[in-house]
Amino acid sequence: MAVTRETETRTVLNSSSPQQGRSIASSGQAASSRADGEGQSELSDDSSDRPRLIVTIDTEEEGLWGGRYRMTGNTVENIRGVPRFQSLCDQLGIRPVYLVDAPVVQDDRASAILGEIHAAGGCEIGTHVHPWCNPPIDEVADQRESYLCNLPESLQRAKIEWLTEAISERFGKRPVSFRAGRYGLDITGARVLAELGYRVDSSVIPFTDYSADRGPDFGNAPWQPYWVGGEDLCCAAASGKLLEVPVSVGFNRSSFSRAMRCQSLLGKAPFRWLRLEGILDRSQVLKRIKLSPEQATARDMKTLIDRYCESPSAVLVMMFHSSSLVPGESPYVGDESELEEFLGRIAETCRYFLESKAGVSRTLEDVAVERKAFRLAAARV
Repeated sequence: MAVTRETETRTVLNSSSPQQGRSIASSGQAASSRADGEGQSELSDDSSDRPRLIVTIDTEEEGLWGGRYRMTGNTVENIRGVPRFQSLCDQLGIRPVYLVDAPVVQDDRASAILGEIHAAGGCEIGTHVHPWCNPPIDEVADQRESYLCNLPESLQRAKIEWLTEAISERFGKRPVSFRAGRYGLDITGARVLAELGYRVDSSVIPFTDYSADRGPDFGNAPWQPYWVGGEDLCCAAASGKLLEVPVSVGFNRSSFSRAMRCQSLLGKAPFRWLRLEGILDRSQVLKRIKLSPEQATARDMKTLIDRYCESPSAVLVMMFHSSSLVPGESPYVGDESELEEFLGRIAETCRYFLESKAGVSRTLEDVAVERKAFRLAAARV
């Protein structure tokens, strides 16, 4: 993933009638649960409505921020920054999810670092497919095929199967959580995941359209967990084997659907010529926020937490890249002082969630297990 993978290719949905599923997709809610963001779920995943926070790290090779997709010769020196971050998580009582890709699994030192943490019960290990460097490599590493969803189903399956087996062998446990590199998942890949025994995916980025870069369009996806089924990854189903837990994206306004409609309008002429979208963003009048210390301040992330927690049983997913844990390996962390600030943003945001919102830490697998148990209990009522 290069800078272009998010900062340059991201396009907020331009739609006159967006539909966002604030409600938690559960039995009886089918496709209607991608409905307008003002709706709230009447269901809770257990006896408590306490919000959940999942901290996820795309754990991968360095050197991706310039838009280069190397099939071989990748290095994973950035993994040496994981223990310092893990120590912070231990202090906070958080079990992070390391979504690891092929170069990490193929590297003995990187795998040893993660394996020690995993063996001690300190984290979850999930799968992160970068198509360009994930065997089998039968395609040319170009912009289009850097998205898993643009590959034939047979090749998607082969790559996921290879990495699944490699992770199982390295860490002694078959992974059940997944995120596609560059968020490049579609319904075809989701079906493959379910068939291979995966319980949960976290590739969806709500309010975001990558189609201009030949990637997926998540503009109409719900922003709270939902079951995947039917013909559309972005449409919640009443039942399914795979739970989608989107990366947390929203706005600094309570009504995400209205905020999205407004931002969509500002992106069109004549408002686009006046650059009103950027002006409103910088002035905090209307701001899109992603729960990532790479792209948001602690203040903004806490604002997003506030908005999410206006719904019962909210699930928030923080994400960033492992290359940001070592100075100079990502554009977000240039030196040691910036790394201190980066880790400080994570700590401040997580403490706010755990203390001010009485939230709890979970992994992707934890939430999938909770939601399945709740669904089964609801079916017996």
